[in-house]
Amino acid sequence: MVFSTAIISKLEQAAQSELHSQASELALMQAHTLEHKLAHALSASYAVGAFIQQNQGKTEGFTQFAKQLLEYHPSVNAIYLAPGGITQLVVPTSLSSIGLGIDLMHDATRKTEAILAIQSQQLSLAGPLELKRGGTGVIGRLPVYLEGANGKEVLWGIVSVVISLPKILSDAELPELAKRGHQYELWRIHPETGKKQIIDQSAHFSDLNGVRHSFSLPNTTWILDVNISSKKGGVAATPLKFGLALLLSTMLAVMTHLLISTREQKKGLRKLVTLRTSELVAREKELQRAQSISQTGSWTADLSTMEIRGTEQAFRIWGLGHKTTVSCQSVLTQIHPEDRAIAIAGWQRARQGLAASVEYRLQVGDQLKWVHSQIERDQDLASGVIRCIGTVQDITERKKIENDLRIAAIAFEGQEGIVITDQHRNILRINQAFTRITGYGWEEVQGKTTSLLKSGIHGSAYYADMAEQLETQGLWQGEIWNRRKNGEIYPEWLTITAIRAADGAIVNYVGTMLDITQRKATEAKLEHLAYHDPLTGLANRRLLLDRLQHALVSNARSQRYGAILFLDLDNFKTINDTSGHGKGDILLQQIAKRLQLRTGKGDTLARIGGDEFIIILEDLSENLRDTAIEVRSFASGILDDIKRPFDLDGQHFHTTASIGIDLFGTSESCAEDMLKQVEVAMYEAKAEGGDHICFFNPDMLNIIAARAAMENDIRIGISEQQFALFYQPQVNSAGKWIGAEALIRWRHPEKGMISPAEFIPLAEESGLIIPLGNWVIHEACAQLQIWSSQAASAHMTLAVNVSAKQFRQADFVDIVLTALDSSGADPRKLKIELTESVLVDNVEEIIAKMQLLKSHGVCFSLDDFGTGYSSLTYLKKLPLDQLKIDQSFVRDILMNPNDAAITRTIIGLGKSLGLAVIAEGVETEAQRTFLQSQDCHAFQGYLFGKPSATLNIPHKTPLTV
Repeated sequence: MVFSTAIISKLEQAAQSELHSQASELALMQAHTLEHKLAHALSASYAVGAFIQQNQGKTEGFTQFAKQLLEYHPSVNAIYLAPGGITQLVVPTSLSSIGLGIDLMHDATRKTEAILAIQSQQLSLAGPLELKRGGTGVIGRLPVYLEGANGKEVLWGIVSVVISLPKILSDAELPELAKRGHQYELWRIHPETGKKQIIDQSAHFSDLNGVRHSFSLPNTTWILDVNISSKKGGVAATPLKFGLALLLSTMLAVMTHLLISTREQKKGLRKLVTLRTSELVAREKELQRAQSISQTGSWTADLSTMEIRGTEQAFRIWGLGHKTTVSCQSVLTQIHPEDRAIAIAGWQRARQGLAASVEYRLQVGDQLKWVHSQIERDQDLASGVIRCIGTVQDITERKKIENDLRIAAIAFEGQEGIVITDQHRNILRINQAFTRITGYGWEEVQGKTTSLLKSGIHGSAYYADMAEQLETQGLWQGEIWNRRKNGEIYPEWLTITAIRAADGAIVNYVGTMLDITQRKATEAKLEHLAYHDPLTGLANRRLLLDRLQHALVSNARSQRYGAILFLDLDNFKTINDTSGHGKGDILLQQIAKRLQLRTGKGDTLARIGGDEFIIILEDLSENLRDTAIEVRSFASGILDDIKRPFDLDGQHFHTTASIGIDLFGTSESCAEDMLKQVEVAMYEAKAEGGDHICFFNPDMLNIIAARAAMENDIRIGISEQQFALFYQPQVNSAGKWIGAEALIRWRHPEKGMISPAEFIPLAEESGLIIPLGNWVIHEACAQLQIWSSQAASAHMTLAVNVSAKQFRQADFVDIVLTALDSSGADPRKLKIELTESVLVDNVEEIIAKMQLLKSHGVCFSLDDFGTGYSSLTYLKKLPLDQLKIDQSFVRDILMNPNDAAITRTIIGLGKSLGLAVIAEGVETEAQRTFLQSQDCHAFQGYLFGKPSATLNIPHKTPLTV
């Protein structure tokens, strides 16, 4: 009995082990099958999401696409689209009355999975739950993102896939377990309550003596518990009820039964495995076919080995042939070099646990492909391996279509108006430019012919010629006058192209139009600008020369005299400098108006630049004397007009003018020569002090030639170092030499010593004062360095006059500092003398330059103070060290009370501002005594010494000179 019991026990243990193994294999296979079925059904959401992204968020064609998709996913009951989170479309359309208009992100029963999907940017699974149409199901919710204008992803909405749970369970043959004697229970932990939620259960399930397998789904885990079959032999159940006679036969019967049952079960398992394998192969083929249709491949990358396993379609897209595994580097080398950074960024984003969507180009041989890839990180629950899973889709054709559509749209909505008609010229389509040009919108031209644009200017022959040319050549273009909607007639450049069918018949006309109103106006404006002054509207130099030449020829033929007058304002620069160029422009415009009132219709009035005006008077008289008298009277009237005050924005200005006159008549002359001659006469009138009239005299040309010769001599003198510095001492009240002023002299090799009064004004006008002044600064710094090495002169300063034009040069500060550095002179001994003319323009800039030089130790003196533009406002801002009393006040200081009062005022102003005061032009002891009595203790003049090339500094200077 013990032996028999032991045998039976061993046999039952083996049977139980076999049953447990069978149950475990069945449970694992059923779990994988159910997981695969659900994943296959949920994959429909990715296909719909890709469809939405390809169509840039548009839903046209969704119904047809979804119907085809449902044929490949029989377990999917419905597909919902929720743009912005609100369900709006469903397929099949028979469900349109169920579930539409629901806000998924705020509905109490639906928002949990919807919000989870948006936050994770991944598919989420809702359910099991009761469906409104009846039955139980699960719902996959996939957020769809589109690329925004700033390159960032923008949420489009949510795709929902409703899956019938009974259908899924039936397709996975889960109920078949119970029929085979294995009771089961499918369950999960409810995400909100945290309690066990039974999804499906056989009738006699018990949670004892079972096996368990779990599988992961989006945002949840399902668990399958399977009981081991309760079928077993009866020996263990009633071993003591049988007799010893039946023990052996019973044992053999049980053993035989167990062996046969086990064999049958193994056969059944092999058949089931074969069936499941064939189903998986079929499903794999279906997946490959679906991927081939959508040109989409899928892949999985092991992050530990960096190897990629992919579908056949994925490797075909990558251009890597028939492979199943490749390295990540192999795929990376296929990516276009310019797009590798984009692909790597998407890969890194996925590795960080974030869903990534990237588009890049593949370089497959000579072929360039565009692909779209979705990448997510995943972890295999069974093995614990971390991996990336993704899809790759060939979007080359889509990119080409998008580019073609973009180009076509841009071309159609360009700057030119476009109208498309049929063969009878009935309008079929227009663009926005057409509406902008003509004023007609689409509703107003639909079904009408292009004749509504006719202006009535062109006759029937014009349009007949156009039609003939379109018929014979298929093209017509040219300028045409058309009429806008508001009745305005305008010019346009029109091009009409005939579109022919395969048989050569014209089926359409395409017209492109360009409004050339502005171009016509611009051409007229440019023509006016080419011959007229833009400020005053008067004739310019070009038109003046043309009319002057015409006048010269005309008067020579008629033997009558004419005249040309050259007018130049006497103080226009002062007005510009003191009141600004805006006021100067207003003044010029008002002068032009006064001159227009004075001139007749047959006369020519022109402005040739600045404040220069030219008047041509034609056909005056046959007598030269009468002509001269008439012209002089005319010019005098102009001078009177100019002297009348001008109102410039509420301010009254007075000015005068100088007029040069040249007569012409009986013999032809050159217009350019006449202009030169009358300009010489104008300068002669200006030399007379202004407000003067001067007729041209041939001797004046000699004066101009002499000025030109002197200007050339100055240039030569600078290059050949003909200039020299003379020094005039400056002393204090004790008679001690405290410094000197550097004065330039010109030793001309032929003319001898030339006074600065002769060449300095010309140097100012010609701009030669700049190189001349720069030379003076370098020479003065070199002299300072020489003085510093001598005990008698080491304490002395040297004053250098700087013109306003020189000081305004952008590099003036650099020139001074360079001269000091190269010579080694002490900057504190250099004194720059400026006149008040420096302060009439850009005062802030002048102050900035002075402060910069002051920071290096350079001193400043304001020369000729009181003779020009004196502004106390700017005076207190200037970083001055000294004021110099002009010699014009000192000369008559003992005889003229006004000069004495001005001198006392300047000395008092200097003291109040903390400035030193020096008087120049001191020639008598009485002048020095008076100045010293007024608290002025620095002097310069002939009383102390004349300018000389060298200074003989006395060792002991007497108190009285």
